Amino acid sequence: MSDKPKGSFNVGVDLGTSNLLIYVEGRGTIFNEPSYIAVDKATKQVVSVGFEAAELVGKVHDKVEVVKPLQGGVISDVSMIREILMFTFEKLFVNATEQINKLLICIPSEITETEKAAILQLGQELGIADTRIDEEIKAAAIGSGVDIYTASGHLVVDLGGGTTDFGVLSLGDVVLSKSIKIAGDYFDKQITDYVKEKHKLEIGPQTAEKAKIALASLTGEYPKDEEGNDITFPVMGRDLVSGLPKQVVLNTKEIRKILLDAFEAIKATLIATLEATPPELAGDLVDNGIIVTGGGAKIKGIKEFFEDVTKVKVHISNTPLTDVVDGTKKLLKIDKKHYFGEF
Repeated sequence: MSDKPKGSFNVGVDLGTSNLLIYVEGRGTIFNEPSYIAVDKATKQVVSVGFEAAELVGKVHDKVEVVKPLQGGVISDVSMIREILMFTFEKLFVNATEQINKLLICIPSEITETEKAAILQLGQELGIADTRIDEEIKAAAIGSGVDIYTASGHLVVDLGGGTTDFGVLSLGDVVLSKSIKIAGDYFDKQITDYVKEKHKLEIGPQTAEKAKIALASLTGEYPKDEEGNDITFPVMGRDLVSGLPKQVVLNTKEIRKILLDAFEAIKATLIATLEATPPELAGDLVDNGIIVTGGGAKIKGIKEFFEDVTKVKVHISNTPLTDVVDGTKKLLKIDKKHYFGEF
């Protein structure tokens, strides 16, 4: 294979269920947009990617298809991942993949060996010989500021869009990991179902997500606005009785009930992770605490919720939405022969 052109660089990719983030060495994180791609069904040409594609969800005609290549932390369409990466790389780089020297793609913990192989093959097809993969939970730990390369145990909970991942890390790698498909997208679906049943209103996933962001809270002390009133959020959709457009107003109490029900599974998996942690590393967790990252880390009261469950100190990452892609900066510096994420 010929040498890369002068000025080549290394690239880190957070291939998230909700968002695609791309880090370029020397330039920082230069892409952070929803993991959506819109394709012309007849020509198979890419219409748009990211924010532009996400805006088309539920609004396109039958000639255009909007695809989310990852669903619930699982790769649903490898070919669409290739298209979304190619389109984005061509948009960001003048010479597209010719300038990429090293490519690191962070993936969900639960994908299969076949999917891992497909992702590595994807890098080869893009012309990037040095393509690596690693677990999002590992990159998230590094990005949140944890030194995972010491002989000390750290527990990271990554509340993402498709999955909530739990990882115990020590000596630079994942010692123990668990994952469940109860996360941001699941919360949105539960809100959609609740509004449909309770208010007889059909809303879209993006509307549900906006309501979640505005109202999500696990604490009994509900957030107030500047005037001391309970925070509310109006949602608009189609009335299931009349078939006409309609608006209803949701409140924090409604969303809290939905989240508490969903968090029962998260709580159970967190406890199971702690029970399966080797004793010496479990002792470290008392000193180091638990780190929470991912979009779900922004839910009000999550720190108190996990501390009540575990009786262990909980730290919320300062940069939960970008921890994975921030972690690729350090992982990209590791020499390939010492690289733990090699497949």
